[in-house]
Amino acid sequence: MNISTRFAVAIHILALLEIDKESKNTSEWIAGSVGTNPVVIRRITSMLGKAGLIDVRPGVAGAKLA
Repeated sequence: MNISTRFAVAIHILALLEIDKESKNTSEWIAGSVGTNPVVIRRITSMLGKAGLIDVRPGVAGAKLA
């Protein structure tokens, strides 16, 4: 997956987290919206977490904006 595709998926993830603040946003749910594999979503959310843009916890379903 090239950088422009990862960037687009990252923006999609951030938008979904903003739109649906109340529920658990699992990687499976986000992957269904994006149309990709949940593993790809987990890798990108990990990068977004390291950048301080979202709060993620390993082993716990759900992410939210920081």
